[in-house]
Amino acid sequence: MKRRSNYNRSGILTFLLAFVVTAIFVPIGEIGGEGIMLKTGNYLHSPAPNGGNSPDWKESGVISAADGVLFDGTPAYAGWMGSATSHPTVNVVIDLLKDYPLSQIRIVLNSPNKYWGFKDITVKYRPESATGYYIATRHVRTGTDLNYSVTVPMSNMSARFIVLNIRRTQAYQHIPLTEVEIYRGSGVEGQNPSPSLIQEDLQAELKKEALLADKFGQWMNETWPGKVATETQMRTEYANEAAALANIALDATKYDQYGGIKSLGKQASTGYFRLQAINGKWWFITPDGYPFIVKGVDATSLWESGYKTPILKPDGTLKQIFEALPDRTAYAPAYTRDAGGEYVSFVVANVMKKYGSDFESKWEDITKKRLIQWGFNTFSKWTKPKSVTFPYIQSLQDPSTLRRILWTYDVFDPQSGPIIENALKAQLLNTRYSKWLIGYTYDNEAGWTTDIVKEVLTYSASSPAKSAFVDFLAQKYNGSLASVNQVLGTNAASFEALKDIPVDIAKVPAADVSGYIRLASGTYHSMIRDIIKKYDPNHLFLGTSIVPTWRTSLDWDHAAMNYVDVFSVDSYSRDGSWISRYEGYGKPLLNLEHSFGSSERGLSYISLATVTTSIRERGLAYQAFAESQAAHPLFVGSGWYSYYDQPVTGRPDGESYNVGLVNQQDQPYTEMVNIMRTTHAGLENVHLNGLTSP
Repeated sequence: MKRRSNYNRSGILTFLLAFVVTAIFVPIGEIGGEGIMLKTGNYLHSPAPNGGNSPDWKESGVISAADGVLFDGTPAYAGWMGSATSHPTVNVVIDLLKDYPLSQIRIVLNSPNKYWGFKDITVKYRPESATGYYIATRHVRTGTDLNYSVTVPMSNMSARFIVLNIRRTQAYQHIPLTEVEIYRGSGVEGQNPSPSLIQEDLQAELKKEALLADKFGQWMNETWPGKVATETQMRTEYANEAAALANIALDATKYDQYGGIKSLGKQASTGYFRLQAINGKWWFITPDGYPFIVKGVDATSLWESGYKTPILKPDGTLKQIFEALPDRTAYAPAYTRDAGGEYVSFVVANVMKKYGSDFESKWEDITKKRLIQWGFNTFSKWTKPKSVTFPYIQSLQDPSTLRRILWTYDVFDPQSGPIIENALKAQLLNTRYSKWLIGYTYDNEAGWTTDIVKEVLTYSASSPAKSAFVDFLAQKYNGSLASVNQVLGTNAASFEALKDIPVDIAKVPAADVSGYIRLASGTYHSMIRDIIKKYDPNHLFLGTSIVPTWRTSLDWDHAAMNYVDVFSVDSYSRDGSWISRYEGYGKPLLNLEHSFGSSERGLSYISLATVTTSIRERGLAYQAFAESQAAHPLFVGSGWYSYYDQPVTGRPDGESYNVGLVNQQDQPYTEMVNIMRTTHAGLENVHLNGLTSP
């Protein structure tokens, strides 16, 4: 959830003056021995603070440590106010003017209230002789204390330059930076340093990279049990896991071939997945006629594009963030290129190293056995393995040639139907007789809100959506142009002329905005349903994976219910309370994206709503979430996003989340998946009988 709040700067300063900051300062030129706090050099903010105190406030140039708020030992601070357009990361680069051995760095980030804070902070350093940076720490904020500090041991590492990268949890969060305390360690100071850096040079420091990933794609700056050290270790892990899973298969005494639960009784069999309410509870029914709940995994393909990471800088040179990249000849399948650049998938390279010859076939065998053992039964969204037979949901994508409106497209454009039909026809014909296909989703997270209507109202008559809006009002007001002009505050000579006139959404009655959105939703969902059913009458239309309360509205969602077989969402939340938004419609519900993550091993969590602190806690959070959803009569399944973690060096859009059942070195998060296994075994019982009190 995003929140906006305005604050009086003088009020913030008054609040912060209540904080007591104690420190020992030494004047410039009197740097002495170990443990002395350095107050020397210059620093630069990027972007310039738009909150806080002078001289840092709004200063984009070089600030002297002797004058700035970060080294002054008082509650004065630099601040970055959050907004819809705020930078996700703020940066500070410090030039100590020469190399110093450092014992520790302490960073104080005191907040006046809960709207201030940060998600994580990365501290980097480099001595003058180094061309790139080293990472001292990546600290993830914990707790809710307003007074917050981070202490970074430096172990007498030598550094002239220090960079702080501070990230927001969400765009509207305000970031404070109260103090930076740098303590001298033991050792020799640098001799004959180069001159202090000017503004352009300090800006250039922020573009210099730090080593992040080792040759297996693992975070270099942390150790943990089982961290891959050699290819021999990987091959041994494969041999051990293959032996442990040798006899894993679906238990035919409990399940039909699709995973339907035999003990729940046989229903009518149609040869394809369908839906049925049994004693007031909705279920999928397998082609063989048994009740089934989707327990899915998203993005399960070895070749999933979200598992790759860019390897080139914008200028086309190689990024200096990798200890070593996989050999381009031996691991050629791990490399891809497109108009955006060149990429490597450590997932592919590691699977090749681990499984050896015929790696994909061996990997598919292990993957299917893992999922069966862990109690998963569906490839639920995005990509899937090429040759694994398993129930699946197919994600149909909207063509890029559609007429766009912000994050979605013009559903009233008469060309939309033919474009979509042409794009989907072959896919639908190819899968129409598949007994393993549950159904289709189309597009992703792209409903209509008042923001879409506001945008449409600025358009001219060349916009089909704008014309549809005027036609809608003409019908609503019984063809009375005078009534429509009066409502909109316009003076159009005709309805055709009105289509060319910008309209202020504030003048449009809320009921008319709602009615127009419902018209758009009905137009959209009926079109997609009809295209699917035209070429594939055998499978279900599972909706468009809406995110509740983001880029959609209840008007849009409500109007969809008449055309979808299942209404699907992507809900990254703690429990099944999202269902209450839709339970009045009585439509079966799927949650096709959710997960829990922690900030370990160089990765991060997706949102505060789903943050955990350990692998075990990820499993426990899943158990509570899955059971909370399953207890609802409308619930028919969900999908965990995703099979693998994202890369620590970021996927093409920069995301670097701990979301996997398996890390990028193909090691399962055993403590978590064991909890999932137990959870899945009892999920149908929860759906039948609800949650029992502890």
